[in-house]
Amino acid sequence: MSTPNAPQPPLPPEGTESVLDLHRQHMAEMNDASLTFDGTPPEDDEPDTIGRLLDVIAREHAEPRDGFEPVPFWVACVFGGLLAWGGYYVGTSSADFRRDVFDRSDLRTPEGGGAAAASAPDPDPQTVEELMKVGAQKYAAVCATCHQPSGQGKPAENIPPLDGSEWVVGDQASAARQCRIVLYGLSGPIAVKGRTYNAVMPNQGNVMKDYEIAGVLTYVRNSWGNAADKGKPPAITAATVRAARAKEGARKPNGTQPVSAAELQKLPLDYSDTGPPAAPEKKDEKK
Repeated sequence: MSTPNAPQPPLPPEGTESVLDLHRQHMAEMNDASLTFDGTPPEDDEPDTIGRLLDVIAREHAEPRDGFEPVPFWVACVFGGLLAWGGYYVGTSSADFRRDVFDRSDLRTPEGGGAAAASAPDPDPQTVEELMKVGAQKYAAVCATCHQPSGQGKPAENIPPLDGSEWVVGDQASAARQCRIVLYGLSGPIAVKGRTYNAVMPNQGNVMKDYEIAGVLTYVRNSWGNAADKGKPPAITAATVRAARAKEGARKPNGTQPVSAAELQKLPLDYSDTGPPAAPEKKDEKK
């Protein structure tokens, strides 16, 4: 440590590469500026020392601004539009990210099957037991979330029950009506067991195959307290669902054209999509 009264080392001579030499000009200009404030006005030919001092400061670089500018409005609009489009695309193409949609085991090609196995026809179960087996799996994967494994629905969430519903086994039930509900979905008010529900049932016509829809409907018609096909052949098979699709023609099974209860009630209870065509009326022959 140096003592307080120790002699200080001499300043380096002018022209040497030292920190002091680098600041000699600034120091001189600041000294000149300070002389103007000692009460003695500067001479007329004396240069403006304050201006010289400000010139030194003005030569300093300004604070950097790159990266601090606001985002242009049109850029925000473009990115906002892209985000909106992306959300719409994901929402309409995700199928709720359901496993039964994106990981369907029934579409996998058996090992060693080749093209012949890939083009094999869909199963066509014809008995209530066979359809129930298919329907139990699909109901658990697709329908039970809303209608519950017990078929009681969620009345508090506006989801009607299936157990004992008049649209399943009662005075509103028919194969043609049930096929259309599952194929195209249901929208609008519908009365079930004395209560009106106004929820939207999602379509399954572009998610399930015809034999799977027949299986689900047969399962619902014959589970819990329902016994619509007890002791009889199944009322709904893959052919029944296929015929309903054909009769509806241009109606899209993608959820954009759901059926309503009023529309279903226009179909007579004895109407069948697979029934024989109505016989043409005979004209009275003139005698």
